[in-house]
Amino acid sequence: MAHVGGPIIVTGLEHDPLDVAGLVQAIRRPDCGGLVVFEGTARAQSDGRIVLRLEYEAYERRALTQLRALAEDVAERFALGGVVAVHRVGAVDVCQPAVVVAAAAAHRCEAFAAAQQLIDRTKSEVAIWKKEVFAQGHDSWVGNGDT
Repeated sequence: MAHVGGPIIVTGLEHDPLDVAGLVQAIRRPDCGGLVVFEGTARAQSDGRIVLRLEYEAYERRALTQLRALAEDVAERFALGGVVAVHRVGAVDVCQPAVVVAAAAAHRCEAFAAAQQLIDRTKSEVAIWKKEVFAQGHDSWVGNGDT
């Protein structure tokens, strides 16, 4: 189903806390009955160690281009009316969102499948890197694809 005016696509890198509700509202449409949101948050433990915060670095120009291309590709593959793919950079405290992806589609099946593909491909394809900062004083870089 083609959407009048094409899909609404919201992508970006943010240094400030993510406005999840605002991002979701940006793609809410009357022709989309399914809207699936994934919010990836910084967790307090990793491999049995206490995490103080996460720190994200990006090759920003490249990551922005990759996020946009990814969102456009997924929107086309799943006939979406709206897509969000926004990631934090810099320090992210425990329980804060580090990434938000969302997919709005006419039906839930497409929205769920698209959201899954959006987060999986964001983590594996976009030039963003995560460092875990532990209470014990050791930092650890986590490779793309690991969350």
